[in-house]
Amino acid sequence: MPEQRDSVTPGTEILVAWSGGIDSATAAHLLREAGYRPRALFLDLLDSAPTRERAAAMAEKLAIPLTIEPCHELFRRKIIGYTLAEHAAGRTPAPCSRCNPRIKWRLLAEAADRMGIHHIATGHYARTATLNGHACFRRGADAAKDQSYYLWEVPEEIIVRAILPLGDSTKQAVKAGMAERYADLPTGRESMGVCFTEGLKYEDFLRHSLPAACLTPGEAVDGRTGAAVGRHEGYGLYTAGQKRGITLFDPAPYGGGRPPRVVSVDPARNRVIVSAEKEALLRRTLWLTAWRTVVPPATLSEYADELDVRVRGIGRNPRKGCRIAVEPDGELRLDLLHDAAWAPMPGQPVVFYLGDCVAGGGILERI
Repeated sequence: MPEQRDSVTPGTEILVAWSGGIDSATAAHLLREAGYRPRALFLDLLDSAPTRERAAAMAEKLAIPLTIEPCHELFRRKIIGYTLAEHAAGRTPAPCSRCNPRIKWRLLAEAADRMGIHHIATGHYARTATLNGHACFRRGADAAKDQSYYLWEVPEEIIVRAILPLGDSTKQAVKAGMAERYADLPTGRESMGVCFTEGLKYEDFLRHSLPAACLTPGEAVDGRTGAAVGRHEGYGLYTAGQKRGITLFDPAPYGGGRPPRVVSVDPARNRVIVSAEKEALLRRTLWLTAWRTVVPPATLSEYADELDVRVRGIGRNPRKGCRIAVEPDGELRLDLLHDAAWAPMPGQPVVFYLGDCVAGGGILERI
């Protein structure tokens, strides 16, 4: 089982990732209550005056020194550009999983270095621990809000500096606690989706932002027979397991009008492959690229029956049990032992846990 890392000495200055929302404000408040000296860093990802003002108002309310760092151009290139390129390639990216290690945590650590501050903190609902002597993240106590899945790529040299004050809290308790302490707290509306869609539904954002070739209607093809059975609205809008958005020529073979599910997309032919059989979406072997593990893959394979694989998307996750091996071409192969993943899609992060610990992860390349 993982062991909790040593606590930080009271009186230490800590740089807190600051959004202007309840979570980061609570994290800073709890750190100060524990005797630390929090400072706030707001990463201006979207060059947004309203979010800057909200962040400043919250910092002023809590009397916490605030630094604002412009980074919208970097965010646009590394996260928004990546997301759109993945959809254009017929894949399903997870922007938050990429942004956390490559933008938020990296810039937080770099800013702390410039300020001469070692320890950093965020309002994530996750915890830190050690696994075989290596620092790692672990699941937060609030299962409904756990964010450890999105942190799999954060490197160990940053994790060892991290403090996560909300890891043992529930979202409900955080809201109630801050409301009790600050009756007139400028909370605003909590964001529930991808931050850069500017209030649009994610699909509407894609329709507005993807190249025309990705949004050109084309054939929906039955995966078993290869026959065209309907039309799609643009392959860039589809992911595995999806039912919505397929118009059938003849609905009768598919249960009286209920559309089949997407199995995969074929950008080169502008086709979406579909199937009425749920078994067509079951996958027992997954190959990952851009992977990292907390300990060597061979060590993780010793715990094959305990490894728990998670793929966020439409599909369900498999039961526990997974063998891991590095292929000659450098890809990481995952063989699910007791169950299959349903509707995984290339581009999605695949994260594996040992107990509550994030033992590693990678990007699903093929299935």
